[in-house]
Amino acid sequence: TFAGIHKFTHFHFLPLAITIMAASYLVIGATSRQGTSVIKSLLDGGLDTKSLMGTCRNPDSASAKALVDLGVSKLFQADLINRESLATAIRESGATRVWFMTDFFSKDGGSRKKEAQMGFNVVDAVKDCSAQVEYVVFTSVGDADNVPQKVHHFWSKADVEKYMEEQFAGTATRWSVIRPVAFLENLDDANIQNPLTKGKVKFLTKAAVPTKFISTVDIGKGSAAMLTNPDEYSGKKIEAATCEHTGTELAEILSEVSGTQCKYGMVLPRIVMWFLPPLWDLYNMVKFFESTGYSADIEAFKKIVPDSMDAKAWFETKGQWANGEKFTSG
Repeated sequence: TFAGIHKFTHFHFLPLAITIMAASYLVIGATSRQGTSVIKSLLDGGLDTKSLMGTCRNPDSASAKALVDLGVSKLFQADLINRESLATAIRESGATRVWFMTDFFSKDGGSRKKEAQMGFNVVDAVKDCSAQVEYVVFTSVGDADNVPQKVHHFWSKADVEKYMEEQFAGTATRWSVIRPVAFLENLDDANIQNPLTKGKVKFLTKAAVPTKFISTVDIGKGSAAMLTNPDEYSGKKIEAATCEHTGTELAEILSEVSGTQCKYGMVLPRIVMWFLPPLWDLYNMVKFFESTGYSADIEAFKKIVPDSMDAKAWFETKGQWANGEKFTSG
């Protein structure tokens, strides 16, 4: 009798096991700061490296090879401005879940239309592989569709959100969006002429204006949590922030962490942003920061990423000035 039951259960469950496929992941733009953070977070969460792949423009680059060393099983060449390259990468990867972001300030961006088209290309490429891809997570921006129309690098991402929602409606592909606020990394970024110089911390707003921040590390953790839990996050747009500080508070926090008395300053004089057309988008964004500001609920996001960093934790993790000199406090 027992043998008969054993045979029956074996026969009953084996076909079921065959039909359930383990999820596999493709991070589009894997060598970007956010893409790399998503990869690290997935691996830290125990994901099998065989299930993790990425795309980049140049798989032979040093940054690409570093991802392979980290544990990415394969990198595919793809470019956000080339839908076919994206579709080929998705198809060849066999991935069932996809993460992507777009960048207004990249060499192929610079306008609402151009950035949105990059996102449309990813969505269209996923649709080309709709029988394969079950779930997509897009990293957008906080309050993407809740800012003045002149903040083009927010609305471009809102356009991608809307397009994704429309294109995946009625299909088997589910989606979710993570909407991060201002990056803590912007407080030390030579690429935007704002290295963390000893004794100073600079941002775009006036000293008394509170701004919500998040680290790209925590964007990666939030994205990974969403990617691995589609039943919980499908169809949702998650506003992502981990702390809120004025410029004055940032200087006080950095003074404590670094052991050096610090002052807050603005990266650019407001008049410079207003006079230079390439900076008008930033000018309008700062006006939004100083009037309405981001709506993200910090405590709500901490439920998704409990160990998220505030500014103090981020400065402590950094531990040094842009020139490599170590902080002396602690």
